[in-house]
Order: sequence, then structure tokens, then C-alpha cells
Amino acid sequence: MTPERFNEWLTNPVTMEIFKELEKTREAKISDLANGLTLCTTAGETHGSTARMIGSIEGINQILNISFEDEGLTEGNE
Repeated sequence: MTPERFNEWLTNPVTMEIFKELEKTREAKISDLANGLTLCTTAGETHGSTARMIGSIEGINQILNISFEDEGLTEGNE
């Protein structure tokens, strides 16, 4: 993939809309986490629920922060 093709994808209206929805989802998950929605009846369940929520937020952050320099985005790996 070339930098031009990457930038074309990044500025595509569909991509931009998906990123906007991902931002909304991330903010909702952060709010849920802050409001204690990962609290469960046992410490183990709370730990698992919190870890999944944080993992989801981190995954969304990785997508939203994608850049051309990322591994796998070089010519021949299209």
C-alpha cells in the first residue's frame, strides 16, 4: 500500500463515518467504566469484566490511531 492509497482510504467518507462511530463507542465504554458498570458480584467477575472493557477501549484506540508507518502497511502486503 502506498501513502497515497492509505490517505485516500483514511479520508474516504465511509472510513470517516466508521471512525466517528468508533469514537462514540469508545466514549460510551469509558463512561460505562467510570460509572462502575463493570462491577459484578465477585472480585473475579469484576476483574474479568473490567479487563474486557479496557481491552475493548484499547482495541478501538489502536484502530483510531492507525498510521501509514504501522507494520504491515508496506507495498506487497496489500
